[in-house]
Amino acid sequence: MTASPDTPVVVLPTTHPHCVRLALLGDLDYDTGDAVLDTVQRALREHEGVRELRLDCRELGAVDSTGLSVLLQLHRLACRDRIGFRLEDIGPALKRLLDVTGTYEHLTTPDPDVAAAESSAEATSES
Repeated sequence: MTASPDTPVVVLPTTHPHCVRLALLGDLDYDTGDAVLDTVQRALREHEGVRELRLDCRELGAVDSTGLSVLLQLHRLACRDRIGFRLEDIGPALKRLLDVTGTYEHLTTPDPDVAAAESSAEATSES
């Protein structure tokens, strides 16, 4: 994967039918924040029955205050729609930013309401 300003987000394959998995590429900042937010929201709208959003941060570069705001907005949208939210492969720079801003636990701890809804949905689909 190569980051380019035109594609700050790439859809990744997943074996889970109710999961949207996306890779964040390059910097998440003032210049790319709106495109990332729009792309993720579009991906969620295009996948019916989404229960989990996974953002792969392996190739994420610098994250400024706008980028942090985008992550918080995506988390809020996911929780509002009862979609699990997971940041994967958080690098040391992003972890430090989340720690310093006091948002690490908020963005990485599963929402209990979403977890309960997921458990209920899984129990229903198994019966």
